[in-house]
Amino acid sequence: MSLRARWLQMLASQAGRAGLVSLTLGLVVLLWQPTDAGWWAARLLGAAALMLTASTLFLRPAPGRRPLHRIFGWAALAALVGHVTMTTAFQPVFWRWLSPAVPIEIVAGIVALLAFLVVLLVQRSRVIRRRLGPFASLSVHRTAGYLLMAAAAIHIALISGMIMLAAAALLAGLAFLLIEGLVRERHILRLVITLGLFVGAIAWLAMGSMAETRLASLRQAPIDHARFLHTDHTGLACAGCHHNFVDRTGSENCLTCHKRISVSETTRIDGMFHAFCSDCHRRDKQVGRKFGPIDDCNGCHGR
Repeated sequence: MSLRARWLQMLASQAGRAGLVSLTLGLVVLLWQPTDAGWWAARLLGAAALMLTASTLFLRPAPGRRPLHRIFGWAALAALVGHVTMTTAFQPVFWRWLSPAVPIEIVAGIVALLAFLVVLLVQRSRVIRRRLGPFASLSVHRTAGYLLMAAAAIHIALISGMIMLAAAALLAGLAFLLIEGLVRERHILRLVITLGLFVGAIAWLAMGSMAETRLASLRQAPIDHARFLHTDHTGLACAGCHHNFVDRTGSENCLTCHKRISVSETTRIDGMFHAFCSDCHRRDKQVGRKFGPIDDCNGCHGR
């Protein structure tokens, strides 16, 4: 092996390890944050799916190591199926989000799920492998794996209310693992094009010409009211929520105003209120006060 090849191999190995450590840090910070008792399973399974996927990509099939790659891959599939089941079956309010205005983090989660299906189809279907050929089959299998990891990391990092440290650690871990993949991957052009199209599509939906079309449908949709009673919040200063009392920005109903100004992913009404309310409830739980729902959709919208 040449000096350059050895140096690149060492770079890839160190980048991969740094990526796994950074992902672990981000997920530990995320799991440390309080949530509803019923939501822990979904959160744990989602975190496990991401870590197992990243580990599967890092532990590539090699003499004496192929079983680990396969074991981690099947474990990642089990965790992903559990996460999707817990989210969609036990949080039926979630389905209301599947509209043209679906949040970007949910789009990324759906892409991750579809990428896993591609990974499985290429790995299990002899017909597909025969038609593509061994070289193209391996290329598609690995490319879909990296797309899965990228989409899953972005899905978690962009969730409303995510603290900056966790999001930064997750995205840094993703960057390190992608560096590892780009250094070691022989099918680099297909990988770069696929990831570029994914990032471009996310940017187009969030900030490009499609953003206004998506959010116009959100502004026109009926308000999905939550169970909110002012009598449950009598111990709070009114200006803590009603900022318009202080900055004189408006006198209308909170939801009506925020719905009208939902013109970007950062100002959309559902994301802003989910982050605002859940952060307050999370702080109450941390200090031992009575608290409302944190991540539980049914806790607010299911009543």
